[in-house]
Parts: sequence; C-alpha cells; structure tokens
Amino acid sequence: MCPAASFFISREWVTCWLATFGEDLNPDLLAFVRGGEVVGCCLLVWRTQWVRGIPLRRAYLNCAGENEADSTCLEFNSLLSLPEYEKPVAKALATFLRSRKWDELLLPGVVEQDAIRILASSLGAIEITETPSYYIDFSGFRDPPVDFLGSLAKHTRRNIRLTQRAYEGTGGACALRVAQSAEEALDMLRQLAELHQARWESLGQAGVFNSPRFMEFHQAVVRQAFDRTLMLQLQAGTEVVGVLYGYMFRGWVYFYLCGFSYALDRRISPGLLTWTLAISHCLERPELKGVDFMAGDAKYKRSLADAQHPLRWIVVRRPTVRSLLFRGLRWLKRACVRGFKRTRRSDRPPGETQALAE
Repeated sequence: MCPAASFFISREWVTCWLATFGEDLNPDLLAFVRGGEVVGCCLLVWRTQWVRGIPLRRAYLNCAGENEADSTCLEFNSLLSLPEYEKPVAKALATFLRSRKWDELLLPGVVEQDAIRILASSLGAIEITETPSYYIDFSGFRDPPVDFLGSLAKHTRRNIRLTQRAYEGTGGACALRVAQSAEEALDMLRQLAELHQARWESLGQAGVFNSPRFMEFHQAVVRQAFDRTLMLQLQAGTEVVGVLYGYMFRGWVYFYLCGFSYALDRRISPGLLTWTLAISHCLERPELKGVDFMAGDAKYKRSLADAQHPLRWIVVRRPTVRSLLFRGLRWLKRACVRGFKRTRRSDRPPGETQALAE
C-alpha cells in the first residue's frame, strides 16, 4: 500500500474520471513492474495548449488536464508505488518521459514525497507554487475530551452563536442531516450546486457547477463511492443553511465542496455555523481521525483549523524552443509591469509619494 495514496487517485475516483474525461483526453496508463509484480502506476495526460500564443506540449500526472471550466482540481496527488519501490518507480517514469516530446510536465496538488522530488529534479527547470491545506487533528480533542466550539477564538464563537440564533429565530431549530443513501446524497449535491452557483454568480463569477461535466463527474463519484462519501446538510426548520461534501479516506475527512445560503443576512456566517456543527458530528465518530479543509488560505479555514501542511503545484520545464520562448515572453511582460509601476511612482508629486510611504 502506498503511504502517499489519497482518495483523489483511488480506484473509485480514477474510474469516474476516466468515464467522464477519458474519451477526450485519452491518457496513458503506465504500470511499473518488477519480477512480474506491479509495484507502481500512474496516468499521463498529453495535451497541446495555447498559452500567450505559444502551443505548449504539456504532460499531466494522474487525473488532470481537463479544460479549465471542467477541472476537478486535483489535490493530494502523488506517484503511486509500493514503499520500497518509490525511488525506482520515479526514475523509471523520468526515463520514460525523456523519450517523449513535451515542453512542460505539470504535477498538480502534490504532497511531499521523495518520488515527486526525484522525478521533478531530474527533468528540467522547476517552478513551485505552494498552498497551505488546513486541518484539524482530533487527537487533541479526545483525550481528554475538549469541546470544539469552546476551543475557538472568542470572536469566532460569538459569530457562530449569533448566526445560529438568527436562523433559529426565523426558521426553527438547527439540525444537521447526514445522507444515508446515494440518492439522498445526490439530492444534497443538487442543493449544494444551487447554493454554490447562487453565491458565485452574485459575485459576477461562474461557479464550478456551471460545467455540466463537472456535475456529471461528481454524481458518478457519489454513486460509485457512497461508502466513502460524506454529505451533510444543515437546516433551520425547513430552510437549508448549508451543505458540505467530502470524502473519508484512511480515517480522515477531506471536505471538497460547500454551499451556503446567504438569503437571511449577509452579515452572519452560515458557513462557520455549518462547519462547526459538521466538525462536532465528525468528532463523535471514533473511526474518524480528523478533518482536512484541502488547499486554500480562506479565513474560515484559519479560524477553525489547528494545523496545516503544504500542497504543491509543480511545473517542470524542458529547455525546448517553445518553453524558452514562453519563459522569455513571461519575463518580458513582468519587466514591463515593473517598469510601468516604477514610472507611475516617479510621476506622483513628492508630497503624495511621502504620504504613501508613511
């Protein structure tokens, strides 16, 4: 069993991803064999994508490479192998990649892993973007037992209680429901999509459920892996306050998507209330070790979590003509932006410049 494995490269996730995107992306499935035994495997997606007028030949590791509007946003990605074969599998994959034509190798949402470091460092110039993934380790709340709400900052507790009183004053008592069947989970997923879209469209942006293929993929995951799916809905009377959607893997809950109702009052926090009751529910389940909010530096994650670990988006660039041209144009654009900013500062009256500095 691979220590770095996650639900997002599990049999269930990969099966649904291939059923939804496989025909268009036609990925390679690589198996690494030693002595007749499969000791590692991965997917490689090959795409040529136009970026700033340059047709970059890109390779993606595992379930990635979809069109941006359809993207499932792969996280907790890794190179799957038996523990003792991690380095040989990484070197074998690097050898295979050297035999193919590509400009960029994209390793999205990867965890810290020796195999990833070996692979990336042996193939070209590396660019890394790091994002925190906040989480709560339940071991600190169980022995001795600690009230989760009581552990939060005073202003966060006050906000949560204010929100609960506001919803219960207009709708009724707050109650958390957990989906008990795939059909119930699918119904909650539809409610989540409506709430999610309403929120993002109110901000003038297209939410992820604007993509029919994104919805199709997640409906397939819920059906295929309901036993690993955690779908929770908070209601105040008959009004839906929020819906949370996540997965359970090796004792951890990975919350993937959320949707909240802001119809009552935008000054209150339906998200914080829903998250708090959901985490309290998870704490009551002894088989669960903790909750991971996944990548993102959102305020609510910092407010609720007690620790973080990094996820990395790595781009490996070969010194090809296309890659060098792309890097050159990007450097030129950044230099122009820096020069423009310097020019604007120098054009300000001296008094204004001094005031800005103060």
